[in-house]
Amino acid sequence: MDTSNTPPQNVIPSSALPGPRAPMIYQGIKIFQQPTGYTRDLRERYGTRFRLKIMPPYNLYVLSDPDDVKAMFLAPRDVLHTGRGSAALEKFTGQTGLAWLDEEEHLARRKTIMPSVRGGAFKRIEDSVAEMAERIVATWPRGELVSLYPHVHRFTIQVIREVVFGKHVPSVWDELFEVIWQMLGLNRRLASMIETHNMKPLSVKMLRAIKPLGLDTFFKQRDRADALLAQAVRERLDSGESGDDMLSVLLNITHEDGSPVSGVELRDEMMTMFLAGTETTTAGICWALEYLSREPAILQRVLDEMEEGTDDAYLTAVCHEVLRVRPPTPQIIPREVVKPIVIGGVRYVPGDWLWASGYLIHHDPALYPDPDVFRPERFLNVKPGAYTWIPFGGGHTRCLGDRIAILEMKAVLRQVLTTCELRRSDPRPEAAKSRTVTITTKHGTRLELRPKAGAVAEKAAS
Repeated sequence: MDTSNTPPQNVIPSSALPGPRAPMIYQGIKIFQQPTGYTRDLRERYGTRFRLKIMPPYNLYVLSDPDDVKAMFLAPRDVLHTGRGSAALEKFTGQTGLAWLDEEEHLARRKTIMPSVRGGAFKRIEDSVAEMAERIVATWPRGELVSLYPHVHRFTIQVIREVVFGKHVPSVWDELFEVIWQMLGLNRRLASMIETHNMKPLSVKMLRAIKPLGLDTFFKQRDRADALLAQAVRERLDSGESGDDMLSVLLNITHEDGSPVSGVELRDEMMTMFLAGTETTTAGICWALEYLSREPAILQRVLDEMEEGTDDAYLTAVCHEVLRVRPPTPQIIPREVVKPIVIGGVRYVPGDWLWASGYLIHHDPALYPDPDVFRPERFLNVKPGAYTWIPFGGGHTRCLGDRIAILEMKAVLRQVLTTCELRRSDPRPEAAKSRTVTITTKHGTRLELRPKAGAVAEKAAS
C-alpha cells in the first residue's frame, strides 16, 4: 500500500534509513533520560526520519514530517496497530482495555466509551472540574517554595474519579485514591519501563526481590487496587444506579455472545483512565505554571483577559502553546506495522514500528518560527493543525480525554492566577525529566504561591 503516491522506483526500504549505531541499552537510557534533547540531536544528524534500536528485536522509526504523520494517522486499521505500543504501561492497564485493542474491537469499544466523555457527561465533568479546582487549589501550600507537581497530580486523579464514577462515588474511594497515587509513583523510576508481562515468573520474582526497583511495592499496591475496584463495581451493581459515567457505560456493554464485560476488562479500562488521564494532564498544568512564572507579559495578558471576563481565547492559546512547546508525551504511542505500507517514499514492513514525534514536529522552525520561544499568539483564535500539533496523538487512536485535559488546565490556571502570585527562587528554566512515557518539569515546578491581598479579602468576606 502506497499512501504517499510515490512511484515504486523511488521507494526505498526502511532498512536503508539512517540511525545511531550506539548499543541498544545506551539508546534506551538516552531516550528515558533525555527524551527531547536526544531525538532533537538525532534529527539534526539524520533528518526527519531515522531509526532507533530500543525495542528488541524490532526497528523503531521516528517520523517528524507532518506528511508522514498524516499518512500514519490515516492508515487503515489493519495496516498499523497500536495495541502492543503500550507494552511498557501494561503493568497499569492490563491487556483487555481500549489501549490494547486494535481494528474492529478498538472501534467498537471506543464508540461505546465515547458518551462518558462527551455531551451531557462532559457538561457534568465541566461543572465538577470548576468546583474541584476552586476547592482543591485553595488547599495548596501558600507562602513557601514547594514542588507543585504532587498537588496537581492529586487534583487530576480526583477529576478522573468524576469521569469514571460520576456522582456515584464508591465507599472505598479514599483508600483507592491513595493506592492509585502510590502506584503511579513507579513512573519516576526506570523500572517502570520493564515489560514484566513478557518475562517468566521466576524472572519477575527476582526483580521484585530488588527492593530499590520499586516493583514489589507496586505489585502489592496493584493487587490492593484491583480488590478495591472490584468492590466499587459490586457496590454499583448492588445499588442498581446508573448514569453517564464511564463505569455505567462499561456495565452496559455486552459482547457478541451476549455476555457482559468481565471484571478484568472493567479493571483495565478504569486503570487506563487513572494512568493516561492524569500523568499527561498533570505535566501540562505544571509546564503551564512554569512558563507563566517566567513570562510576566504573557501572565499579565492572561490576567487582563480573566478580569475582563468576556472570553478565554488567550488562555486557550496559552494552553495550546504549552502543549506545543512541551507536549507531555513527546513521542506518541508507536504503531506496529502489520502489513507493508509506503510512507514518504519509504517502505515499512511487518516487524517495523513507527513512532511519530510530536516534540520534533512542534519544534520544526519551518512550521513554528523560533520554535523554542513561548508565544501563545501562534494559537490566538487559530485552530491547531491536525498533523502539526499532536499532543493528543491523532487518527483513530486520538486521546478521548483531550477536551477534558484542556478544561482542567484552564480551571487550575484560573484559580491559581486569580488568587496567587507566582514567585520562583531560581530564574533559570526547569529542565525536563521522564515519567515513563511522559515528560514533566525536573523539580516538579518549584514555586511559591503568594496569596493576593484582594483574593484573601474576598475569601474572608465569603
